[in-house]
Amino acid sequence: MWLGPRNSTLPKILDLNNLVCCVAKIWEYMTIIALVLSILIGTASLAIGYGQAGQPAYSLWFLVLAVLWLVAHFRKWYWFSSLALLVTVIAAGYGVWHEIPTVWMLLGAVGGLLGWDLSDFARRLSYAAPMDDTRDLERRHLERVGIVAALGIGLALLSLYIHIHRLAFEVAVALLLLAALGLTRLVIGLRKY
Repeated sequence: MWLGPRNSTLPKILDLNNLVCCVAKIWEYMTIIALVLSILIGTASLAIGYGQAGQPAYSLWFLVLAVLWLVAHFRKWYWFSSLALLVTVIAAGYGVWHEIPTVWMLLGAVGGLLGWDLSDFARRLSYAAPMDDTRDLERRHLERVGIVAALGIGLALLSLYIHIHRLAFEVAVALLLLAALGLTRLVIGLRKY
């Protein structure tokens, strides 16, 4: 039983104006939320993968990397995100090379890439003029990054489970050209936004 004023029909939390205000407040921090989640997911994936492979010391170092990356971002040491991207991609490649579960390495590399991109975007967004529509810029950038990340993870996971043992050279060249054409069209389409 709700104990609010008698003339009100809805509790304050269900008031539409309050809901819109709360969503707007959360949206102000959406890039930061996505940045923190991508860093945590990327480094935690690497830590889990290396932990499952029996190398817990590396797992601890990836968690330290996540903390350092977040501290560096909030201290505005933006150069650290490039270093962290390099570390996560090298660690993911090394893990795949040593047959650590590829799914964890893939998530780690994509998380590192997203963390680097969103850190750079947050830096560029801090230079935006007060009259710029930063919410729209954020929304469009997060949509594009989300689409690219989802497609990248989806295609990479698909390549893990679909194996073609023999493929004619002409078919391989045709598929390569088709993929290049598709990526070019995707980039051109995303540039319009």
